[in-house]
Amino acid sequence: MRILKAALIGAVFAATSAGAAFADGKTIGVSWSNFQEERWKTDEAAMKAAIEAAGNKYISADAQSSAAKQLTDVESLISQGADALIILAQDAGAIGPAVE
Repeated sequence: MRILKAALIGAVFAATSAGAAFADGKTIGVSWSNFQEERWKTDEAAMKAAIEAAGNKYISADAQSSAAKQLTDVESLISQGADALIILAQDAGAIGPAVE
């Protein structure tokens, strides 16, 4: 799971550092499975800075360790206009319907 999380974070940095032509003006939604871990605050700050530096908007939601809440959160991020999602899934199977 740590490898997957690291890959997701690496993907957002790669995407946002690709330059304005790649994703300028997009809304990037991040669904956190559990924002209580101290490290996520550091990771969020870095992700938000990279996303905004590339000319994009950062929006997020904290599922508070609830797969049901995360499903609703992802749907909310989409309804808020997210063009791309980064999901740190609480339960990958449960989040599937929102991703589809």
